[in-house]
Amino acid sequence: KRIDSIIMLIPASNSSLPLFTVKFRNSALGLGDISLSEPALTVPSSSWYLVQVETGDLGDVYKIRVCCEDVPGFKGWHLKSFHLQELHTKQELNFDCNCWLTLKRDDKELVKEFPAVTEDQKTLPVYKYVVSVHIGDCWGAETFANVYLTLYGRRGDTGVRKLHKSLTKGRKFQRNKVDSFLVEAVSLSHLQKVVIGHDGEGYGAGMYLKMVTVKESQDSDREWVFPLWNWLDTHLGLCKTVCEIVTL
Repeated sequence: KRIDSIIMLIPASNSSLPLFTVKFRNSALGLGDISLSEPALTVPSSSWYLVQVETGDLGDVYKIRVCCEDVPGFKGWHLKSFHLQELHTKQELNFDCNCWLTLKRDDKELVKEFPAVTEDQKTLPVYKYVVSVHIGDCWGAETFANVYLTLYGRRGDTGVRKLHKSLTKGRKFQRNKVDSFLVEAVSLSHLQKVVIGHDGEGYGAGMYLKMVTVKESQDSDREWVFPLWNWLDTHLGLCKTVCEIVTL
């Protein structure tokens, strides 16, 4: 398919629109993306926003990922729906969204994924994966840096996600502590690996990571284990702050 335009319905409070990226995942060609920036644009309540872009062949798109940056003055916006239309054939793909992209609400999320809704294919489920980060019990194991993670499965990946809000009380990523986070994404099927790392912010930013465990939901009995038992530090252990871990 050649997608030449994006139509977004965005009912939102008046807010400047930051740089945002739309990523298209398809089964044959992998991931393509469009980045758009309208820093001066003010989005009025209940409005259409139309963008026309040349993308090339996107293949059979089965999900999109919408990302936006947390820029000064950005209060968040509400995305009701997403429509992609091939201008020549008028063929459309629809995505039901109805969500906020903001750090000021409960979700605290600037990245969202949505499955394509079509008549001839079953809509893929969206899971809130429970990602648990297990910090080791040794001196200096904790970190105050920002931690990022990407999940990979047979059906694509989540993209890089910042681990914002822990389900566990107390300061995140402390010695001998397990912090759990919800990572919402279109079903990845069987998980294969994770990439986890931090930005090195703060004194003694390195951390000792025992493992990462992942469940499809808080009620799921199935769990994937990604063991490391090593430092994510520029001077200790792996001597790097980002690593790839395959599941057992």
